[in-house]
Amino acid sequence: MNQDLHQAEKLTLSEKRLMQRHSRSAMAIMAMHTLLCVVYFQLGYMHIALPEALVLVSLIWISLLAYQLLMATGVTLSLREPSLSLPLILYFTGVFMVSGYYVDEFRLSVVTLFFAALLMVSFRLSGKVMIAVAFLASAAYALMLWVALMDRWVQLSLSVELLQWLVFAMISVSFAVTGGGVNRLRNALAEKNRELANAVGKVREMAIRDDLTGLFNRRHLLDILERQRALSDGKGVPFAVCYVDLDHFKKINDRHGHDWGDRVLRQFSELALSGMRDGDYFGRLGGEEFLLVLPQSDAHGALLVAERLRQRWREQRFDAQGGPATVSLSVGVAAYQDGESVDELLNRADQGLYKAKSSGRDQSQVA
Repeated sequence: MNQDLHQAEKLTLSEKRLMQRHSRSAMAIMAMHTLLCVVYFQLGYMHIALPEALVLVSLIWISLLAYQLLMATGVTLSLREPSLSLPLILYFTGVFMVSGYYVDEFRLSVVTLFFAALLMVSFRLSGKVMIAVAFLASAAYALMLWVALMDRWVQLSLSVELLQWLVFAMISVSFAVTGGGVNRLRNALAEKNRELANAVGKVREMAIRDDLTGLFNRRHLLDILERQRALSDGKGVPFAVCYVDLDHFKKINDRHGHDWGDRVLRQFSELALSGMRDGDYFGRLGGEEFLLVLPQSDAHGALLVAERLRQRWREQRFDAQGGPATVSLSVGVAAYQDGESVDELLNRADQGLYKAKSSGRDQSQVA
């Protein structure tokens, strides 16, 4: 059950995972783009001086590293869109268009990685935003092309450049539409997985809880005891248990009805929970029997806890509402001994409970 819950939670949308994915993808895309530009520069296809190129590359990578720092520190987690997908794709658009301005023969190849960036942000941006980004990038390409034509008109072929722009615009819109569909499917899947995680969590909670009182049930208490036993055997952490039984409970059902019996059980559960320490466990074994598991406690400490609970419960009255005047309880206390089984521990606590019952009830006894 725990493994199923963990798997369902892993499938839900994780902002941290998405931020890490964006961070790695952005670095990879920019690294490939930088390498391509370096190759074109070495081959003489980029019309830019070396000092100017170094300044541009430095500014591009400094700004990208700043983005990496934001993702790594998680300072954007409080934002509606922590991975900053929209600013990121606008950043890439600007970088690619600036790079494309300095290339003539292979201009379209320089901006091709824009499509990879567009696909990357499709995990977070809606279809409408994706299409808007595609149109904006197409307009930016047209602007870049116009500036390049104004600077180097004689060297460029207008028909070829316009054809390349048309190809870029069509592919951008196609990627945007496809990415929008991917985004819708991902959102639907994430919602289904959230529902699955919630359902598995509810089923698990139902499996470990008692229906009447909402306390841990017997099976889960035994699991807890096994874990405490392993912790004690492995690291020497002590623990003790209190075996609690409400005295003469059958008479309450016989005289006042089972509804009153249920009310008494629920009220006792609420009172016991309100006085527990953090880290203690309390559950219903069945009927009017309960078990209190006290980590980091010995028999003496557990006896003090049992007595405080007994005295607090003794002060509760029900006659004003038509129920029994008071209901007492008896407690058997036992501290875990090295090497014994859970059954042996519970049997010793039950022996302490038997001593309390045999000595007149309404008391706590150490086994």
